Amino acid sequence: MRDPHLTLEQKIGQLFVIGFTGRELSAENRAVIESIQPGGFLLLQRNIESFDQTYSLTSRLREMCTIPPLLAIDHEGGRVDRFKHIFTNMPSMPELADFGMAHLRAGARIIAAELEATGFNLNFAPVADLRLPGSFVGERCLAAEPAEVSRLASAFVEELSKRGIFTCSKHFPGLGGAIADPHFSLPRIERTKRQLQQEDAAPFVKLFNQADMIMVSHAHYPGLGDEKPVPASLSIRVVEGFLRKKLGYKGISITDDLTMGAVSSLGLTPEVFLRAFETGNDLLLFSQSTPLVERGFKAMLAATRKSEVLRRRVDESVEKILILKDRIEFMPMRQRAHLKARITRQIEKLRKSVIEVGAPALTV
Repeated sequence: MRDPHLTLEQKIGQLFVIGFTGRELSAENRAVIESIQPGGFLLLQRNIESFDQTYSLTSRLREMCTIPPLLAIDHEGGRVDRFKHIFTNMPSMPELADFGMAHLRAGARIIAAELEATGFNLNFAPVADLRLPGSFVGERCLAAEPAEVSRLASAFVEELSKRGIFTCSKHFPGLGGAIADPHFSLPRIERTKRQLQQEDAAPFVKLFNQADMIMVSHAHYPGLGDEKPVPASLSIRVVEGFLRKKLGYKGISITDDLTMGAVSSLGLTPEVFLRAFETGNDLLLFSQSTPLVERGFKAMLAATRKSEVLRRRVDESVEKILILKDRIEFMPMRQRAHLKARITRQIEKLRKSVIEVGAPALTV
């Protein structure tokens, strides 16, 4: 996988994780994919209709890439359940955690089975944010205390890893203090540097050597030195200064979706991709296939050709990405016709065991 003979275009492509609308690839989507050859794809609810359609779509994306792609989804259960129309409603991880570790692990095993059966290899989970008062993300948070979040998130990662599913802790350095939703505007999080380091970021640090990557949030953290409003994902103080230098993270970092209002409200231009990369991120997440992605790709390519420093950074990021991809082990699923019914039964049993408190957790 780690090929020193990749062209600069191929290397830049590996930095992009993109999405698209629709349940199948349009001609325009295919043209963008063939032009960029992205490192990965994010599918959302809008891309998912049925069991066979989803597997067919992930298979088609895999076939279109010369380098095996990251096939990502953000599937947490509860409010963020991307497969509820395929299988059945999965309880959220916080709900299951309230009934004990055995229930959380059972839910994580089912999520891993869902992902494997539909052809995904990366889940943008777990949520490692703290459940703070008034937080817009509170219902998705595992707990209020850093140690408990670390313990539960670690178990979730462990169960997905057993099935060969990559994981991504989010949303660094923590969205627990956000009242506003970054999908629509830029939240300002009034947490001190001490709080952020000792509390909010603590679960992420515990997962440094477990989760396969870390997602950087689109919130503004004045406590980390940015006086002017800027998303953490575009802040060199947060990514390069706090995450990399202060906390010592050497793994893969990915931006949250750059289409979100917290970024677009500040001006969404092709240069945002270069800025996010220069900030210290390795992967650039953009949930659309639009001309802006191609322009962003070309802007990064042009800038990298002119800068030896950028070329070294690209090489470092691509090396990390390809090392991760060396672990992709895709095996076409046999007897898939039985998987859907089996997974649905497991979810129903898990939901029943939550209602009937004290029932034993399930194995998948």
